[in-house]
Amino acid sequence: MTKMEVVARASEEQQHTADGAAVCVDGDRVYVGAEDGKLKVYNHHTMELIQEVAAHEYSITDLLLLGASLFSSSADTTVKVWDSATLTLRTTTQPHEEAVRKMATNGVHVFAGDDKGDVRLYDVDGRCSGTHAMVEEVWALHAQEDLLYSVRDRGITISRLSDTSNKSSVVASIEGRAPMVVSGDYLVYGDASGMSLVVRENKTKGGKELGMLTGHQMIITAVAKCGEGRAVSSGYDNTLKLWDLKGMKELASCPLPGCAGALAVSEDGCIFATGSGGYVCKVKVG
Repeated sequence: MTKMEVVARASEEQQHTADGAAVCVDGDRVYVGAEDGKLKVYNHHTMELIQEVAAHEYSITDLLLLGASLFSSSADTTVKVWDSATLTLRTTTQPHEEAVRKMATNGVHVFAGDDKGDVRLYDVDGRCSGTHAMVEEVWALHAQEDLLYSVRDRGITISRLSDTSNKSSVVASIEGRAPMVVSGDYLVYGDASGMSLVVRENKTKGGKELGMLTGHQMIITAVAKCGEGRAVSSGYDNTLKLWDLKGMKELASCPLPGCAGALAVSEDGCIFATGSGGYVCKVKVG
């Protein structure tokens, strides 16, 4: 039987003093951003604090790695690009008109979506190469090849981006809400209630709905890919759940120190969560 348990946690002295809002992992380094605007780096194995910087004036909303560049987005309307090894600031982008909420990458560009509904394309050095208007605020993003999945309050839009202009064409619209993740052949997102996850075929036209994942007792706040055909989710019930998307079943569950605002999974399959009160913890699946 699959089991999950919290095996390490940042100390109260070294964790954030505000709610954790973003996390990503690169090798032995775990990057965490919080509502206090600080960016902290922890050791993957011990959860000891390695480094921290006052990265943004307002809340950090997302973190993303592309090559040796760490991108941070913020409610202060900017995206910043850092050297992931040293946290040396490389670039601060021209401000968006509204708070930048979420980012995604297709391996070539970083897509940054804001509360106005604009998604800017940045290269690995933070140079902007275009803007796509999604009409409504961006609550979640996924990018693959020339497709962009954007989520607003009650709908998911799949758009095909033009190689030669800032134009895009809608190829599918799906009723659903954030959070959202793509895991292999599966698109996973929140249902209308926010307490269950819908699993759908990940196809250009949206694919067919395969079923629902139920088990959370309160609204789901974060979801992440956890290997091919698996996902993890957490919510206001302070519970982390691991799902088998092919079998449409729960594999394991464990309590978290609080509501998770963000989840990330390392290459060795460990899950990192951050959230209420600034906690940061490592969960092992066994």
